[in-house]
Amino acid sequence: MLSNILMGIQVVLGIVLILAIMPQDSKSAVPSQFGGEGSQSYFKPKGKEAFLGRVTKIAAVLFFLNALALVMVNK
Repeated sequence: MLSNILMGIQVVLGIVLILAIMPQDSKSAVPSQFGGEGSQSYFKPKGKEAFLGRVTKIAAVLFFLNALALVMVNK
């Protein structure tokens, strides 16, 4: 019963992660040494970028913790 609930939460968190990561700009992920534009560390992200970054971090941590809980319950 508990494992079914945790699995449902895992699916929802996976969808949230996909929806939060896909619209993010990927140009800043590649450092300038490797041909990318690099990250502009002098400027903090604003608006949509900051919100999506925060949602991604929170969802990733919850996804990881839920995966650990699934492992513990299924042992």
